[in-house]
Amino acid sequence: MEIKITVDFSIPPHFKFIKKLENSRHFLSPPNFSITKIWTKDTSIPQFLLNDKKVEISDYEKIQQFLSLIKFRYIPNRVLPIDIIKKEHQALRDVIIRRVSNKKPTGTDEVFKEIEKISKIMTSQVSSNLKETITNLDNIRLATPSSLSEMIFAFGYKLTENGFETDDYMHGSGIQSRLMFDTLYLIDKDYFQRFGWTQAAIWAIEEPESSMHSDMEARIALFLHKISNSEDNRLQIFTTSHSEILLQYSDKGFLIKKEKSSKSYTFDIDKILEETSRLGVSSWTHPLLQFPLTPLLLVEGKFDKIYFDKAIELINPNILSKIKILYLENITTARTGKTGGVQELVRYLKENSKVIENRHITPVIVVLDWDSRTHEETLKGLNIPSLKVFRWNETNSNPNLGEEFKGLERFYTDRIFDEVYKKKSSIVFKTNNKYTVKPSDIDEFKKLSSEIIEKELQKQDLKYSEQFISEIITEIKENI
Repeated sequence: MEIKITVDFSIPPHFKFIKKLENSRHFLSPPNFSITKIWTKDTSIPQFLLNDKKVEISDYEKIQQFLSLIKFRYIPNRVLPIDIIKKEHQALRDVIIRRVSNKKPTGTDEVFKEIEKISKIMTSQVSSNLKETITNLDNIRLATPSSLSEMIFAFGYKLTENGFETDDYMHGSGIQSRLMFDTLYLIDKDYFQRFGWTQAAIWAIEEPESSMHSDMEARIALFLHKISNSEDNRLQIFTTSHSEILLQYSDKGFLIKKEKSSKSYTFDIDKILEETSRLGVSSWTHPLLQFPLTPLLLVEGKFDKIYFDKAIELINPNILSKIKILYLENITTARTGKTGGVQELVRYLKENSKVIENRHITPVIVVLDWDSRTHEETLKGLNIPSLKVFRWNETNSNPNLGEEFKGLERFYTDRIFDEVYKKKSSIVFKTNNKYTVKPSDIDEFKKLSSEIIEKELQKQDLKYSEQFISEIITEIKENI
């Protein structure tokens, strides 16, 4: 009998090995490698494999040194969040002391003033996060020492509402949980600044949504998504959950079913949401109410989605992780069989106007083709504040393309048409610098051009579309 676990590592450029661990780095040969650990009943120590090859005992230390650079946190369900914060007071104290020492204060009074100042800076983001949930919150601060007699101290938070200050433990479990996650992130993120030592962290969390109301649950889900997908990402999060909201903000999911023999099934998030709602594990959420704290960008079809994915990545890549781009077919086919088209899209939005009205925090942003003026007026006529309607402006289209191009393709550059011509010259014609595609070939043209766009869209290809897409990005920024 043996227990065998393999972990694949992909080391980012900002992951550092100090000089004393150079042998470990050379042995592992980053950036990509796998480590396997095997436990057997008859051996006293586990066995290591590197890239499926046996590691000699003399090299075990090199692997252990690398693993020591990654901090692992296990946060069980039903734990008291305040207890975890109290247990971390030494780490918080280390963070403050390190920052104070960098300032090099002179004199006792200056030291305590610096401690108070730094604690305010450290908790400013925690305070900002909580203000999104506690409408009356004025301030949050760390209880820090003000004299030598208080130097042996345990941290706690002081929350001020309507001018009245209370201790952290006097608040509900949802607020305490939010404080706990913010505090742990504050500590782990600061550790990353230590040259050469802790370089990354892995959190294993059991049901982070426990004892939370829906709004707090959504904010926790978005917070965990953001911190694990930041630009200089050094944090990976694994969580068990029954929450459909947490699933929506996850990158990957595993659905575990208990049968005669336990089996694990891996699905994409949409399939897991469908399956867990069918099984009664989680609630069914209307597609237009998913990602409640994230703007939804709804386009007419899958080719439009491909273009927007690539164009936004070129214009403002940071925005991509803060929106969800959908099209009618991938949110309705399983239940209604609808496959797209502007008429179906408008009908769907009209039928679900009451649902859209329930998106109080972030909007549904709809993008219509240039020839959909009547449909634009229809949707704007619904007078739903959370429904934002954008229509492509034909006056900004490629002058070498005519009105026979009814959709997004009228804003493609000449280069994209030339690339399609190279792939299949029989469907693209050019006369007097004007491009045409036969009506019978338009579907094939859309497919071939989307393949080119998905593979190699370039900044120059946004000549006729950048202004319009930038306007949409501005709308998104105002709602995140």
